[in-house]
Amino acid sequence: MRQKIQTRLRRYFVSGFFTLIPIGLSVLVVWTFVSGVDRTLAPVLDAALGFHLPGLGLIAAVLLILAAGVLASHVVGERLLELAEDVLSRIPVFKSVYGTIKQMTEAVRPSAETFKNVVLVEFPRPGVYSLGFVTGETVLDLPDGAHKKLTSVYVPTNHVYIGDLIFVPSERVLTTQMGIQQGIQVALSAGAVIPERLGQARKS
Repeated sequence: MRQKIQTRLRRYFVSGFFTLIPIGLSVLVVWTFVSGVDRTLAPVLDAALGFHLPGLGLIAAVLLILAAGVLASHVVGERLLELAEDVLSRIPVFKSVYGTIKQMTEAVRPSAETFKNVVLVEFPRPGVYSLGFVTGETVLDLPDGAHKKLTSVYVPTNHVYIGDLIFVPSERVLTTQMGIQQGIQVALSAGAVIPERLGQARKS
């Protein structure tokens, strides 16, 4: 009985740890960024205005984020950001940290290319459908010379950051009409915000 309780507590601890890490990391990154911009720009803005205006640094940080978004939405700006990213990614430590954080943030962006479609697949056993996200396609070469088209599907098991990567025969993947962001919300809410009816997308 004691061992069973310890096992359950260990499982809860690990689950809670990996649940809070993305949240805590996101809050820390945003807070550090906003605080840094506020400390840097507040003295300059105060000197320019001649008096201290509380919250001006925070407003400047928000405007800076919006400016970055506008820049990233244009072809020229996107190219400049790619060049800057390429230079910074050559730094060993920065490359590892940035790569991990970017993968996490890209997964929840409405325009992310990581997830292509929201699908349903029979997993982990026939008759049981799991919500998943298509990440790519590949072809399996069989020993007899035949080929089988497979679709790689990411099935989240703990929010969106931990899950299983499975390869499903493409003809057995049911593509839904849900958008990526809506699918992520369904996964994050454990199905609490799932639509009352799921429509299957038409095959192109």
